[in-house]
Amino acid sequence: MPAGYAIRAYRPDDAAALAAVDARASILFAEYGYPSLAEGTLTTAQFHALAGVCETLVAAHCEDGPVGYAILHPVGGFLHLRELAVDPAHGRRGIGTALLAAAIGRSREEGHEGVSLTTFRDLPFNERFYAGQGFVECALDAAPAPLARQFLAELPPGIAAERRLLMLRRNIP
Repeated sequence: MPAGYAIRAYRPDDAAALAAVDARASILFAEYGYPSLAEGTLTTAQFHALAGVCETLVAAHCEDGPVGYAILHPVGGFLHLRELAVDPAHGRRGIGTALLAAAIGRSREEGHEGVSLTTFRDLPFNERFYAGQGFVECALDAAPAPLARQFLAELPPGIAAERRLLMLRRNIP
């Protein structure tokens, strides 16, 4: 993490700031041909409800407060990364990488097989980023059934399954 940033657990008073981070980060999807994703961002109440049932890690800046998050929950033996977002104003500083490393660490601490996620194939800040962090594609027909179901549940409306992929990063014993 760069100086001035820290990763910590979610607090209820983070919800408004992180819903705003979600909205700002989603603008990138519109710029890459997915405008509907920029329109479907979480409200403060929705963010708090989701963070309340999932483990949520927050990247906070010493002056700006919450600037990123990772939302995690167990699925099929893996700690599933449901969402990862960083405010574009704080992007390209290693914050997303640090949140992902923290998620991998939590997976190890909690005894999961590894970390799973679903993402887009064709966005420069998705598949390539995760592949660079040791994630590999897992074909749906080879995936544990709970992960295949999670993949289908996370398909955005109107987005073909072929544009998305399931990726895994197994913990090394």
